[in-house]
Amino acid sequence: MTSEEPVLRAAGLGVRTARGPVFEGLTLDVPAGKVVALCGPAGSGRSMALLALSGRAATTAGSLVVAGATARGAIRRLVVVARIGGAVELEPDLTVGDLVRERRLFGARGEAPPFDPAAVVGDLPALDALLLAVGLAAMEEPAVVVVDDVDLGLDDADRAAAWAHLTGSGLTVVATAAQPPAGVAATMMGTVPCAS
Repeated sequence: MTSEEPVLRAAGLGVRTARGPVFEGLTLDVPAGKVVALCGPAGSGRSMALLALSGRAATTAGSLVVAGATARGAIRRLVVVARIGGAVELEPDLTVGDLVRERRLFGARGEAPPFDPAAVVGDLPALDALLLAVGLAAMEEPAVVVVDDVDLGLDDADRAAAWAHLTGSGLTVVATAAQPPAGVAATMMGTVPCAS
């Protein structure tokens, strides 16, 4: 992979079930250290797209390359899921310290997120819970981090802070939201126009 090539490249990606398409025609080029948002309403396939981009859901159309890898198993090792509602979420009864220790047990070597280790996850405000999830994912030093519903439960100020954190983190991120702010590359999912 050269420095000009994207870390993540999806071309015509889709997932179809017996009920029909969950999403289709997703094409993305995500450069190193950049944030790309998939936006649209609930039910537009955003979460399933993240599962597919992270190698955790089988695709039925298109191609996916992450850091030169094309096999789902290799992609799963390169892409870390920070959170996907209903599939990957932080355990609310654990402390920040518990979660950091758990990541270390599984081999994470990166810097721990700057939160009080005694803080209980379920007591954290929505913005802090989001930033903790991203920070824990970053501990694994992945090629790409995916995070669902960045704007969920956040007011305008916290939403702006969340996007500022993601874009300033240096991480390569694919995130979902109902509407991302100006300045974040965005791809529409479903039928709702997306701000960019």
